[in-house]
Amino acid sequence: MKHSDPTVLEALDLAWDPDMGALGKLRDRVYDPMLAAAYVKLLEGIEIPEGESLHPDFVRLVWFAPVFSEWQIDRVAENGGDRQAVVNFSDRIRECVMELLGTP
Repeated sequence: MKHSDPTVLEALDLAWDPDMGALGKLRDRVYDPMLAAAYVKLLEGIEIPEGESLHPDFVRLVWFAPVFSEWQIDRVAENGGDRQAVVNFSDRIRECVMELLGTP
């Protein structure tokens, strides 16, 4: 899937929705393993052709996800959630984003 495809951008935006998104639910201290798996699958399916400029909405929707998810680990655990599952989810997000955007 092309990173700038409107369907991809919509799905990335939906991930931040408090009711239907993996990241939105994390904000409310809730880890949903099915939504988390779907989000990782979405990230894994995104392609950015070499040399292509990044769509600004794509950058806006993914750059903060690794840091944000890491910040939520303790909050979810304090709410009775599976700490290790959130750690694994956060690690996977970071790996996907690093693969998509590259590293310095």
